[in-house]
Amino acid sequence: MAYTRILSPIERYYISCDLAYSDYTPCLNQMTLEGTGDLDIEAWQHAVAVASQANPGSRLVLRGHLGFSRWVDSGKTTPFRIVDDPQWDGLSDFGAAFLRHPLPAREGPTSEVLLVRGTHRHFVVFRTHHGVMDGRGTQAFADDVFRVLRGIPPVGENSNITDLELAREITQTAGEVIETDVNAPTGLPDGNTSGSVWQRLTLQGSSRQVLAKVAIAIGELSRSYTDSPVRVQLPVDMRGHQDGLRSTANLSGGLVLEVTDQTDIDAWTTEIKAQLAEKKEAQIPRFVKKMPTWMASWVPLKTIHKANLKVAKMRRDTGMYRTSAIVSNLGLVPLKGYVGGGFTAQRVFFIPPEFDTTAFFLTLSGHQNGMDLVLRTPRTLATQGRLGNALAKVAAALADGPVSGKVVSKRKVLDVVT
Repeated sequence: MAYTRILSPIERYYISCDLAYSDYTPCLNQMTLEGTGDLDIEAWQHAVAVASQANPGSRLVLRGHLGFSRWVDSGKTTPFRIVDDPQWDGLSDFGAAFLRHPLPAREGPTSEVLLVRGTHRHFVVFRTHHGVMDGRGTQAFADDVFRVLRGIPPVGENSNITDLELAREITQTAGEVIETDVNAPTGLPDGNTSGSVWQRLTLQGSSRQVLAKVAIAIGELSRSYTDSPVRVQLPVDMRGHQDGLRSTANLSGGLVLEVTDQTDIDAWTTEIKAQLAEKKEAQIPRFVKKMPTWMASWVPLKTIHKANLKVAKMRRDTGMYRTSAIVSNLGLVPLKGYVGGGFTAQRVFFIPPEFDTTAFFLTLSGHQNGMDLVLRTPRTLATQGRLGNALAKVAAALADGPVSGKVVSKRKVLDVVT
């Protein structure tokens, strides 16, 4: 039987963001590997085809309307696209127009493997529409591509469960409504320009208790601008709640934690453990007080799109958000798994999706060569060097020392964009 999956209300929101752009898909996962080698293009084309067959979630297109909408397997192999662009340094979105290539939900493809081929280094980007995959799902697909490159059979996926279905298996407790009452960690909006920008910073060495240090740094940064509450959202992979579950789908829940001037590492760790014990990561938050989450499936995409534009404008006008920041920690990513087809990965980073209503989206990925941080903020919150300053503030917290030029404590900052 061909793979098919119900379109969840959260995935419906991700698709509604597409309507704001005719030639761009904003809500994407973009797992990026930086490395070197003499690439075997035929081997890559074969590996992507085999991995795509084993993971039909990489070949989905949208069918149906309203609550009858479903993802179905198009049967078309995930595209492998090559861009020769030795100018892009992977440190920001500057000069990376190829990362704006659309992945349309109905027409497809909704995923692709992009090879940015340079003179001395290459980037392999696994791009997936957030409507079909989350970050972990994208990583699972990437893992299978590299398995095939190394001559190992792909693991593949064995489930078409949705995030809402999995969440209901974990807990029947509904999520709380999150109020719009916090400012961004980089202060108030400057101007009324739509869209966002991102920058990447790479650290050598390792750091412990990463999430707590980052949250405390965000709190300090935010309080340097305003006295509003500070609220940090943490995506959490829910796959571990079902034994043997293998899926590329959107199966992320999340926790929301407050950060005060009294928050320390122990308090933060204790709160995370308490929320996980209550299975709060599976309590899908409500964003409309009088409407359960499931009812969003019956709201037309154009209506959601218009609401998105209205909310985004309100954010730019008022500077008020539901959460101060989203922090996605991918943990330690073993680079030894990303070798094959003539390519050897030296770094890995995840470019955050673009949400006009998110103030601060930070991804963290550790590996044997250090840690990569990527921060995306709306353009109106990035002006006057605020994006670079925020990234440096977080880096200093992780390195337990101040940023000075290209040195963070005793760890060298390899690449800093300020």
